[in-house]
Amino acid sequence: MNVFRVMRLPDLFTLLNVILGFLALLAAGGAWGGNSTNFAVVFILLAAAADGLDGFVARKTGSSPIGANLDSLADLISFGTAPAYLAIMAFHLGPLVWPAGIFYLICGTLRLARFNVTGKGDNFFEGLPIPAAGIFLSASVLLGRPTLTIVLMLLLAGLMVSSISYPKIRDIRAMALFGFIFLAAGWFIFRQNDILYAALLVIMMIILYLASPVVITRLQKRK
Repeated sequence: MNVFRVMRLPDLFTLLNVILGFLALLAAGGAWGGNSTNFAVVFILLAAAADGLDGFVARKTGSSPIGANLDSLADLISFGTAPAYLAIMAFHLGPLVWPAGIFYLICGTLRLARFNVTGKGDNFFEGLPIPAAGIFLSASVLLGRPTLTIVLMLLLAGLMVSSISYPKIRDIRAMALFGFIFLAAGWFIFRQNDILYAALLVIMMIILYLASPVVITRLQKRK
């Protein structure tokens, strides 16, 4: 198989996700000097936008034979490896805390592997999607509370490998809203304006998504 010949338009957005994830790793490692942490979060938010675009375009134009696996590999970099590495580097966490990052990465890997081999429902994900986990973990770093970030790392890891059903966001208006908020937050973080408020806005959006299984369950019980 000539990999370049089977690629389609959605795969280009997936590869953009890969590039942004790698840039996030460089930033988390200090490549951009004093603002490296902020830049890393911005790149992860941009990766989330690219991830949303590749799914949207794939549903409109069709996916390639490598699309699903390529998407999972990209997500592992941008929302698995990069956020865990960012959390450790931003707070200079020592070896005693590294197992928390390793656990998060392992759970993210297992989450993606399960997604690739099990039947994929049209309306729900099994377990918390890794992009939501990665965005939440990355934004928490901007709050400047290492203990909170470590606790979130463990909690999000558990949710990713859980059997809780999370809704797939397919509505174009909801996707546009999430995308706009993430890009706006990324812009404020990049410009060093209202970083705390931008981080809290992103976190609140993810918390609403985290609460969605509870809301759905209660609505189903009322029927």
